[in-house]
Amino acid sequence: MKLYKFSLKNLKIALLGTAFIFASCDETLDLQPISEIGVDEFYSTPQEVNLAVISIYNSLYGMQNREWLLTEIRSDNTYMNPNSTETKDLAIREVDRFVQGSQNIYVQEYWKACYRTINLANIVMQNLDVVTNPVTRDQYEGEARFLRAHAYFNLVRLWGGVFIIEKPVSGSEAKKMDRSPQSEVYQFILNDLRLASEKLPVSQGGANLGRVAADAAKTLLGKALITAGGDANLTEARIVLAEVIAGNFNLQPTYASVFDIANEYNSEILFAVRYQSGSVGLGSPHPNFFAPLQSDNYVVFGNGDGLNVPTENMSTSYAVGDPRKAASMADTWIGFNNSVRSDRHVTKYNSTFTRVDDGGSDWVILRYADALLLMAEAINEQSGPNAEALGYLNEVRTRSLGSSAALSLANVSTYFNFKLALENERRFEFAFENHRWFDLVRTGRAEIVMSQHFATEFQYNDPAHPSLNTGPLQHYQILLPIPQYEIDLNPTIAQNTGY
Repeated sequence: MKLYKFSLKNLKIALLGTAFIFASCDETLDLQPISEIGVDEFYSTPQEVNLAVISIYNSLYGMQNREWLLTEIRSDNTYMNPNSTETKDLAIREVDRFVQGSQNIYVQEYWKACYRTINLANIVMQNLDVVTNPVTRDQYEGEARFLRAHAYFNLVRLWGGVFIIEKPVSGSEAKKMDRSPQSEVYQFILNDLRLASEKLPVSQGGANLGRVAADAAKTLLGKALITAGGDANLTEARIVLAEVIAGNFNLQPTYASVFDIANEYNSEILFAVRYQSGSVGLGSPHPNFFAPLQSDNYVVFGNGDGLNVPTENMSTSYAVGDPRKAASMADTWIGFNNSVRSDRHVTKYNSTFTRVDDGGSDWVILRYADALLLMAEAINEQSGPNAEALGYLNEVRTRSLGSSAALSLANVSTYFNFKLALENERRFEFAFENHRWFDLVRTGRAEIVMSQHFATEFQYNDPAHPSLNTGPLQHYQILLPIPQYEIDLNPTIAQNTGY
């Protein structure tokens, strides 16, 4: 059994005592006691702190089950099923068209899920004193800081300024809090990731396989530094990414092998959210979310919801013969009597299982290919294209397309041409992995790309459904609205512009 493919609920422990889940300031703090045991009584041994660390990992399920709605759906990779009625899954269609309001259920759920992870990390950080072994203590602190930074990094990129919470707080304390500027949130994230990079072990193998290690923290730090911007940050990003590249990770020989369920946590995987099928309550819902409607058991067991549908542009933009397409999506499926049905759908997370929402494929958060392409991006941002940057790009590109597809400096001779080549490569390399929207925002390309997307995809211009017409993306729509219940509980909190 893989580590973290089990539920803390099955351990029948009274985890975290009378500590409270800070569910994103839900009722300013969704004060939900988890047990009747006091904090001091529970946190008496390193083993109990370890269980609390594991609870942070388990909280990632809540984040991952909704993240695609606010990332892939808001990009040009996927959209709400164009064959659905205008009113079916309306909250998803609102996100797809960038007209979601502050009461949108998925906006609220993801915000809450991120803050649950943050609160669980804070509880661990507050109770490290019982861990007397300095190596073990550093590991637990590093894990908590990494997972907290991961949640905050997604929050700041989706909402801008958010609440910085460094320790568990009461409802009365939370009502007095305000959002911090984006710059302060980024500094908080960078500090967590720098410390996590120092404190985490070099590797986590054997019984600890699946727990985050130093290179994952360095890769996320590199990405956060590039996103925050500035020459000093770019220089630091190149240093930490170089350390990852010089380490023990490498690309898998084929793209498909990266996601092979029999090859999970392979040499390319830096960090992943782990799932396990087998009716143990830890299966992935994504195969059923993404399989075509009315596909019965022909694509995955138990039919599909037809969500997160690859766009026509996504399907047609792959180079002929690019194996990344076959490993990530399909344009058709075979139904009754071998009939061919034309429904584009994501296949990257499919596996064999016998219970609905019980897939076994992990969702990869960070992998070595990301470190390579981030390094290429950092070099281009500082110096423009050169042989080193191109080498990193081509290392990823030729793994799938072969050496004949390698780009030359003549192909990407300017800063902007190289930037577009990277954007294109990242789109196919990380298709349906929740990277595309964040990539477009980081590079300042979201408004241009998404406006083109709305202008060219038929479902946004269907004469039979004029209510679904969608105009150019406006700058304020890059950020999501702060959930309305936060504003209701504390009217002094500023809503994002435009909402």
